[in-house]
Amino acid sequence: MHSTEATLTAPPARVETFRVPAARWWQAIAYCLLMSLVGLHVYPMLLPLGAFLMWRWRSNRYDFTIELMLLIGGFGLMAYDVLPVKIADFGLLLGIVGFLIYRKNGYVKRVSLAMLAYFAVLFLLASTSIESMSVQFIRLRSYLLIVLFFVPLLTFANRRFEWPKFIESLVLHALVICGFYVVDTFIIGGFILLPAVMFGGGSSTIYEPHFSGFLSMPRHYPPGLYWLIPCIVALNYKQLRLSWMQWAIVLLAIYTSRTNSLLFALLVCWVCFRPGLRQVALYGAIGAVLLVVGYNVDKATGGHLRLAENIDQFTSLEAAQDDEDLAEFGTGRMAQILPKWELLEDMGRLHLGFGFIHPEKSTNPVFQIRNNYYSDVSVADEVVTEVEVTQVQTILDCGFIGLFAQLLFFVGVYFIIRKLDHSLDYLNVIVGASVLGVAGFAGFNGLHGLTLISTVLGAVLAANKTLPADAGPDPEPLTV
Repeated sequence: MHSTEATLTAPPARVETFRVPAARWWQAIAYCLLMSLVGLHVYPMLLPLGAFLMWRWRSNRYDFTIELMLLIGGFGLMAYDVLPVKIADFGLLLGIVGFLIYRKNGYVKRVSLAMLAYFAVLFLLASTSIESMSVQFIRLRSYLLIVLFFVPLLTFANRRFEWPKFIESLVLHALVICGFYVVDTFIIGGFILLPAVMFGGGSSTIYEPHFSGFLSMPRHYPPGLYWLIPCIVALNYKQLRLSWMQWAIVLLAIYTSRTNSLLFALLVCWVCFRPGLRQVALYGAIGAVLLVVGYNVDKATGGHLRLAENIDQFTSLEAAQDDEDLAEFGTGRMAQILPKWELLEDMGRLHLGFGFIHPEKSTNPVFQIRNNYYSDVSVADEVVTEVEVTQVQTILDCGFIGLFAQLLFFVGVYFIIRKLDHSLDYLNVIVGASVLGVAGFAGFNGLHGLTLISTVLGAVLAANKTLPADAGPDPEPLTV
């Protein structure tokens, strides 16, 4: 077996524009609409949603895999806590069952052992905290969601996994979600197709729909657009190409979020995972020029894109005279971090962290602080957890030791699978999740980032597994 980079450097002579039968489009749209209805609290739609998933299990397991992961993560189509029982917990249980019953080959076994070692470090660090383990586990379990990589393996146990079909399903659903962003923003002007992507918190419901009026173009949080990241290697290496209309939908969807961290994550992955250093340098130079042009255009037009605002913060960071100036960096993210970091230093737990402190369940007064860096005094009293930089969040939870173990695991997995076909896709998605994590999105310790990483990691391992001699090809057709 050999790596994606080795097999895809020479692109095929003719690349077909991405195209699937109309029935596949309508099936993907119907599934996402069912999720949106559940997200709007139309709970009777759970029955057809479950029936739809069962049908996809029988008719097309590539679509089933993506759609199940969408359900587990919500991704703006529904909030993660829309139901009394969190679907992510069901996914965690499913991943654990997969770990226990799946017959592991050499690569899966090595990744599993690395995962167990990583989990052991997390639990060991948690045991050093004065907070009870029962409270800590409420947040610790989000770190464990990488076990979801067993879902694709279970889905295709004793079946041949064909990577082009997986990519086709991935791109199909990513485009449908982009279409939802475009319609919800530019046509509906609210949060109907994407009930759980409002800035400032909260969700739209069927009883209290958040509707800003037609053509109002409200800003939407970007979780559904994270699915564009795992499509990048396929596009860069000419496994497929999009039509101009599909590109227009993607670009408009990215604009609807007006989230520069998402834009930077996509650009970093697009530039870094080009087939050859010459292309990397070329696209890097183009990106730098576009950044300069975009900054000046945004500055001249009132900062609607928020690009100039975010870049100017780095200038203010260099000019900071004290902690009050520093707290303004990152649209208030440093204000979240500073007092918690100070307490972590005062307690001498920089290497161990506070433990996995829960913002509501943790009542120990040691973890209660008053954050004087907030301009809104009504939220000044808080618990020392939940900052919008996932790497710092990991340090608060489990210290520098935990952060090192986390990076060692996720990067180490790449070196375990680097000789496998499509391993570059895994590297691409962990880079994208890391960049998003700087702004508090995705990352290595949350639902969205780990769902995305698990999907790609499980697909890479499934695509490279050795089947029994009598397994034969997957009998399911690519189209339905």
